[in-house]
Amino acid sequence: MTSHMATTNTPVPVYGTIDPTDVPVVAVRELATALKVLAGDVASLARAAEWSEDDFRRVEQFFWQRFPRDRQRKIAALVRLRSLVAVCKARRMQKLISEHGAAAAQAIVEAAASMRLNTSFGFSPVKVSCAVIDALKDPQTGLVRGVAAA
Repeated sequence: MTSHMATTNTPVPVYGTIDPTDVPVVAVRELATALKVLAGDVASLARAAEWSEDDFRRVEQFFWQRFPRDRQRKIAALVRLRSLVAVCKARRMQKLISEHGAAAAQAIVEAAASMRLNTSFGFSPVKVSCAVIDALKDPQTGLVRGVAAA
């Protein structure tokens, strides 16, 4: 585990340049904000394949002009957003989103904010889906909570 990775979801301040083999964790709020600027809401991850480079540039412009964070935190959030969108294009992730709706989308954002990220490989759809399934489990029964209404 690297020095900036924490056992909680609390991000640790990042100084200097960002290591592309280990992108720092970000707060869920930061990643959710980027996604909301991109798509309007977190639940829209089902449309990940529809977003263009112009959409990402709009998010980047917002972050640089209006988001009150230091440079490294902005970069980490934007890199994680691109990797989040890329992993959500996978069939496995699309199935989770279609079956569990907004609950799955929120769990995906939470996982993407804190999971280890290497920019060469991106997020693993298998690891993200495992994290999402764990987040969707009922703590009492251990079973995955109900399927979203169609």
